[in-house]
Amino acid sequence: MDTDTGVDDALALMLLAADPEVEILAVLSVFGNCHGDRAADNARYVLDTCGRQDVPVYRGSDVPLKQELKLSSGVHGDDGFGNTGLRPETSVPAEPNGIPILLDLVAEHEGEIDYLALGPQTNLAKALQQEPRLLERLRSTTIVGTLGPALYHDTEPWADRRFRVSRDPNVSFDIDAAEIVASHEGNVTWCGPYVTRQALVPENFFLELAAETKSPPAELITAISHDYAGFYSRSYGRPDTARVMGINDSLAVATLLRPELVAGAVQRPLQTFEDEATGERFLAGVHPVKDETRPIHRVIFDMDFDGVLELIGETLRRPLPWR
Repeated sequence: MDTDTGVDDALALMLLAADPEVEILAVLSVFGNCHGDRAADNARYVLDTCGRQDVPVYRGSDVPLKQELKLSSGVHGDDGFGNTGLRPETSVPAEPNGIPILLDLVAEHEGEIDYLALGPQTNLAKALQQEPRLLERLRSTTIVGTLGPALYHDTEPWADRRFRVSRDPNVSFDIDAAEIVASHEGNVTWCGPYVTRQALVPENFFLELAAETKSPPAELITAISHDYAGFYSRSYGRPDTARVMGINDSLAVATLLRPELVAGAVQRPLQTFEDEATGERFLAGVHPVKDETRPIHRVIFDMDFDGVLELIGETLRRPLPWR
């Protein structure tokens, strides 16, 4: 798992940590929702809260390949955890770096590893620069990113109302890395904001779970999500004024754990689009052309959202220890 551990990343990590059939070989940090060192410490804190001290966390990329560093601190707080200041007892050291660890794991378990990238794709791009066949040597790669499937001959896919607040930060925070990943063959799935922002969950869903179970994982989600829910409620407010929050990264995890929950996906090459007004660049799945030579990846556009919520509820109600 490759994560810029913010609020929704924490929930996604819990879904993996609780599943008895999942072996988490390693967690790598990346910048995005917060600085890379905090992302690593946040992942460590989540795993420790879940009693999963057995899962190793490594530092990954702290900056993009070329462009200026940007963070989503306005959504997740400066610390990625809603400015709660929660920290693990021991911070994750800067060494060993996670990218050589990834390459070693792939060499040891070729064709058996599912790679889940929840933040900018910088770690994957750096690994691909060292091993161009990496995506082919993984069993699967699932990425939270892309604007989704563009309409036929669409020239402004970012104009969709789902992107009116924030478009696709996981890609735009390091577009050069995303383009490298998109240019390589492999069993790759992109699950971006086109689908993830269809799932805005009432904050009360989590508050009631925490009150009912007194479960440390559920209580952690409610503790770190107050400001996060405030951002989503202001940005994507509902007529009934109920506070809502996104579960973006959990949808990507659900595609791995419960593939039957994927309600719609297409096979597309990815293309870069640029908003001339801002200079911001994005990826979207486009219709293949005749004699297409670009890699074809899967782009998800719909999910069984009730099924994903059931998965989350089952997980957070499960008593510890999870192992």
